[in-house]
Amino acid sequence: MSRLIDEFERKRRIYVANKRQYSKKSNFERIQKIRKFLLFCENLGVKKIRDINQSHYRQFVSEFLNTKSTETKRKYLYALREFFERAHLPIIVNPSSNINRTKEKKFSKLLKILNLIEDDITQEQKNKILELL
Repeated sequence: MSRLIDEFERKRRIYVANKRQYSKKSNFERIQKIRKFLLFCENLGVKKIRDINQSHYRQFVSEFLNTKSTETKRKYLYALREFFERAHLPIIVNPSSNINRTKEKKFSKLLKILNLIEDDITQEQKNKILELL
């Protein structure tokens, strides 16, 4: 097992307290998401949890979460935000802004596919499309 995972497991009750009374399945899924992040960080050369920083988080989001669905991203980001808070790591996580950027990218791709420019549609139409994405 990796060093980061070992450290995480030793202090898991602190890092992943179940104060919100998640189901066993939800709690297990949150722990798995955090473990994947920690393995990713270990591959970047991080030795201890306290050494994880904003750039590791950004790299994880851009490399690993880029291909995931919006709902999966949201779950990862909420699990990581709670972990960072409990580990007292100075990492800023804003799940909604990340998801909104993803929707904007998808919207831009959709316009290209339809051979449209943003001026061709109204703001109301844009908002409806973004809601659907």
